Amino acid sequence: MVEVRIIRRVGVLLVALVAVLVATAGPASAHAVLDRSDPVGGSTLATPPSAVTLSFSESVTTDPRSITVISAAGKRVDSGDVRHGQAGSQVVVGLPAGLERGTYVVSWHVISADSHPVSGGFLFGVGVAPDAAAASAVSTSSGSAGVSVLAGVVRFVAFAGLSVLLGAGFFLLTLWPAGLHRPGPNRLLWTGWGVTLAGAVGLLLVQGPYGAGQGMSALAQWAPLSTTLHTRFGHLVLLRILALLLAVPLLRAIVVSGRRAVAELGGLALVVAVTQAASGHAGVGDHAWLATTIMTLHVLGVAAWTGGLAVLVVFLRTTSRRGPAGDRNRRPDAGVPDTGVPDTGVPDARVPAARAAELARVLPRWSRTAMAAVGIIILTGVYQTWREVGGLAALTTTAYGRLLLLKLWFVALMFGVGWLAHRWVVRHYRPVVAALAASRSDTTAGAGARPPGSSSTDAQGRFQATERAVTERAVAGLRRGVLFEAGLAAVVLAVTAVLVNSIPARTSYVPPFADTVFAGPLTVQVDISPTRHGPQTLHIYTFDPAGKVAPLADASAQLSLPDAGVGPLPVPLTQVAPGHAIAQGMQVPLPGAWQLRLTLRVNDFDQYVTTLFYQVR
Repeated sequence: MVEVRIIRRVGVLLVALVAVLVATAGPASAHAVLDRSDPVGGSTLATPPSAVTLSFSESVTTDPRSITVISAAGKRVDSGDVRHGQAGSQVVVGLPAGLERGTYVVSWHVISADSHPVSGGFLFGVGVAPDAAAASAVSTSSGSAGVSVLAGVVRFVAFAGLSVLLGAGFFLLTLWPAGLHRPGPNRLLWTGWGVTLAGAVGLLLVQGPYGAGQGMSALAQWAPLSTTLHTRFGHLVLLRILALLLAVPLLRAIVVSGRRAVAELGGLALVVAVTQAASGHAGVGDHAWLATTIMTLHVLGVAAWTGGLAVLVVFLRTTSRRGPAGDRNRRPDAGVPDTGVPDTGVPDARVPAARAAELARVLPRWSRTAMAAVGIIILTGVYQTWREVGGLAALTTTAYGRLLLLKLWFVALMFGVGWLAHRWVVRHYRPVVAALAASRSDTTAGAGARPPGSSSTDAQGRFQATERAVTERAVAGLRRGVLFEAGLAAVVLAVTAVLVNSIPARTSYVPPFADTVFAGPLTVQVDISPTRHGPQTLHIYTFDPAGKVAPLADASAQLSLPDAGVGPLPVPLTQVAPGHAIAQGMQVPLPGAWQLRLTLRVNDFDQYVTTLFYQVR
């Protein structure tokens, strides 16, 4: 009892610490976005800068490799003293005095508040315009593909272990307490615990190299791990590991001595679920506390469903056993009355009557629980989809949105299979169990009214044959459905692991810009995509007053950002068809309200100018 009291107090402390971490999460955009830089990307400087300063949309974590400045000759010229500026969202690296004339490549790699790395780069020139061709020959590191794959695998392991642990624990403690003392379910529970612990340790080890863009060798280094341990993500994972360790004596006490500690285990399970929810996209952004709460319910609902499926797989596997070799040639329906249950074609499966009765008690409870879990998953999933995606356009045009649609397809398939299983239980298993119970009663009550020459042994044998045939066929059909549903659950968890590593659609989606303006008698249609700072594509279409295509003798464009004093920057246009000019790779270095000035010449004498503004994220 002393151990339980100690664990209860520590558990309360863990819940308080998790609540503090969630409550103190500042607003963020779920992935950092570079808002501005000094020098401005694509700019030409008359004098060498003394530093490179990057300002992001949220606080970021850095290391000595977060910003590198490389000359066109491939030599790193920055001082390496990467540090935060006036705010946690600002990163600065010093440059030596007297940089030579030429083109320089700035490559940056930082970690967002949601623990995921973001990177990018731009050019600037000292004394000359930046030469993109020269800069393209410079090799810049974009991280290790092997570490990225390993990070995704570790996240999947963590998701799967957590789902099995929490779901199996809930199933065994509330729906099937007797299963705690069975070897199969007991092993499943401890396997879930071990996989969850291994996943948490793996997250701590891989996060540092993954966030810093380092290779596999960094997994054995202390510096990346130390960096992770000092972050909010590291604190949450450490709390999860502590909760898992505290759960060991409580689980052992329940299994060995039957001593109940459900409240304490429930508190620790809540800590595990909250730390999982808060360490991802839900833990940052506006109203992070609400998103984390809803995501925690989502995690618990998924765990109750998928973990319960895992227990059923073990339950159904251990419920059936192989019959004697001599019985395998017997037709399954030989001498057995018609029960209305379709034949499964599995003549050698044998289901003990006690196990069948136990399954009959557990299965309806699980069916109701699974449907409740599905309801929670749907409601919380709708909120998370709205928060991470936003609109329909972002859902269909971004990588995150398309991946989410793939996940929803598999989830819908799981819902369909689960609903069919629920209806099967209601329509078939319960009536079968009731019929068996009535058959057992009739066999007992009618013992004195048997025909001459029959015996109680014959009646009992007929009953057992009927019971065996019904349960064997029912369990075989149910086993196939549960295995299929569990396989779909594994696919959903795998897609979820990839989603967690992806930029949310609300952050990555930028709507295209389209507008129609007038330049003298010309109607000018302008299309720009994407409207994020960086390379963009500009399309210009010209029409005469009659609405027909108006060919151009020449066209030119200039960009400027009046609020920041940037520009005008020339935009080279290429005429690809009469009345259609295009600029591919138009460089827009900063977010803001940009001014696009178009000069359109229709012949040697007539030239028209028009100006429009568009917003760049």
